[in-house]
Amino acid sequence: MLKLQFLDNRQPSMWLVDQRLSIGRDKTNSLVINDEGVSVFHAELRQEDGKLYIWDSGSVNGTFLNGEKITGKREVHAGDVIRFHLIDVQIVDPSKGPAVLPAAVKREVDKPAQPQWQIKAMTGTTSGKMYLVDGTKVIGRDPGCDIMVTGAHVSRRHAELSLRSGQLWVKDLGSSNGSFVNGKRNDEVALKNGDEVKFDAMTFKVVGPAGAAAEESFDEADMTQFRPAVAAKPVAPPPAPAPKPAPAAVAAPQPAPAPVIPAQAPVAPRQVPAPASAPAPAAAAPAKSGGGLGPLVLIVLVVLAAVAGFFIFK
Repeated sequence: MLKLQFLDNRQPSMWLVDQRLSIGRDKTNSLVINDEGVSVFHAELRQEDGKLYIWDSGSVNGTFLNGEKITGKREVHAGDVIRFHLIDVQIVDPSKGPAVLPAAVKREVDKPAQPQWQIKAMTGTTSGKMYLVDGTKVIGRDPGCDIMVTGAHVSRRHAELSLRSGQLWVKDLGSSNGSFVNGKRNDEVALKNGDEVKFDAMTFKVVGPAGAAAEESFDEADMTQFRPAVAAKPVAPPPAPAPKPAPAAVAAPQPAPAPVIPAQAPVAPRQVPAPASAPAPAAAAPAKSGGGLGPLVLIVLVVLAAVAGFFIFK
């Protein structure tokens, strides 16, 4: 019985017991490969009449058998290596001992390990297609470019992607409308996993090694400038303001003094002579005014003094 195993041992090996084995990124597949470059339904392995065949299911980035891209139906033998975009699996027969890698695949495997950088088309007719950047790739409208993109405002040789010491860089090649990384125009900048690179209306997503991050690029003008710290001089507190003079008290208005009315001298009552026929009154009627009491008291005192003198000197 044949067995399928990953050359990089990213997933466990599996026995080919089913007549049909679907391969892709969707969870409903028999073999799920969670990789950006693998299509949702990428390929199928089928057993017919005791033979094993591989079909490509219309994947975006293709299926390869021993380094050669396949179309339609191809027979697979023990020892063959199938590549789903950049994921290599080998068909092995444990009963025949360790499998030997095909020469074309061995050359690829024997290369020094390099971080894998890819860009994934997010727009246009090639949306979903992955492009491996393993050296220098020129992007543009010219058919001779490594990655050809369409667009009225894309220059013939628009930009260049290159690896430098394992790091992916993008460099604008003097295009008319510029190259943009995460919405900011850049002439040359290092890229990191997850960055968005845009050339006119064509947008690509950077897919880099796990945890790969470019050193943050910055311009001097973008840096926040800090002045050296200077010891603060003690500042004397400001003098307290002089107290304002209290406003003068306003004297309450005093009531006007009552007018002094001079006392009038008492007027003696006017004696009216009684008619001859009328008897004389026994005594004069007391004056109604309180002012005639003083003379009356004086007269009484005089009379009393005269009476007392009469008795004393009698």
